[in-house]
Amino acid sequence: MICHIVPMTLDDIPAIMEIERSCHVQPWSESFFVEELQRSQSHAYVACRENSACRRRVVGYVCFWLVVDEVQIFNLAVDITHRRCGIGRGLLQHALLIGYRNRARVAVLEVRRSNDAARQLYASLGFQRVGERKDYYGGLREPAVLMELEMDRDWCARWGVVGSPDIQGQTVEP
Repeated sequence: MICHIVPMTLDDIPAIMEIERSCHVQPWSESFFVEELQRSQSHAYVACRENSACRRRVVGYVCFWLVVDEVQIFNLAVDITHRRCGIGRGLLQHALLIGYRNRARVAVLEVRRSNDAARQLYASLGFQRVGERKDYYGGLREPAVLMELEMDRDWCARWGVVGSPDIQGQTVEP
C-alpha cells in the first residue's frame, strides 16, 4: 500500500476523530485539532491513500510543534487496520525531517508507559528514555515516559539526511 503524507485540513477532521477515538484512551477533542491547524508553531500532517473512486482516505496523522530548535511531538496515530505497515514510522520521520530542515536539533515526546508498541517504534528511530512524569495520564493514573532524540551528525548519517529538498507530498511505501 502506498500512502501520501500531506498537510492536514479541516476536511480531514471527521476521519481523524474516528482514528483518535479508536486509538487513544484519552482522545483529543475535535476542537484540539482545529486549534492545531490555527497555531503558527503547529504542524499537522495526514497519511492518506486513495480508494478505488480516487477519494482520499486518511489512515494516520501526526501533530507537532517547532519551538526554537526543538520538535515537540504531541499526537501520532494510525488507523488500527493499517498498523504495522510503516505508516506511523513514515509520519514520524516526516515530522523529524521537517524539524531538522527548520534547524531543530532535538525531538521530544511523551508516551504512556504501557504503550510498548509506540515505545519500540520511537526507540527504533533513535529516541531514548530521559525521564518519567508521574500520573501524567490522570484518568489512567499512568506515568508518561519522556523520550528524546538528538538530531545530530550520527542521526543524519543513519537516516541519509542531506540538503533540504521540498518534502511536501512525501510518499511512504511500507
